Amino acid sequence: MDVKYYEEGRFFGAELVRDPDGSVFQLIADELTEVFNIRWKAKFDGFDQSYWDFEYKGITLSLHLEHFLGIIIFVKKPETNLKNAKKILDEIGEHFKTWNP
Repeated sequence: MDVKYYEEGRFFGAELVRDPDGSVFQLIADELTEVFNIRWKAKFDGFDQSYWDFEYKGITLSLHLEHFLGIIIFVKKPETNLKNAKKILDEIGEHFKTWNP
């Protein structure tokens, strides 16, 4: 995957997939669960988007599927230790650079 990192306003994240594919979203969620042993905190599914919050190494992140954005993992800046969160996001992003669903 071509993981792209971004930062804006109150968020920073990693774009994993540009195509908003629900089956790939589920595969990514399964991969996060298996490889990183994450714990899902909340799952919100709407008509054209999903937000699944999870905790990894004490940081809360969101796996997000959005019809216009694709599939991303993001962190809310005001709610976390940015230095640790960026390291964690890099770790997850590096894994998905070589992952092929």
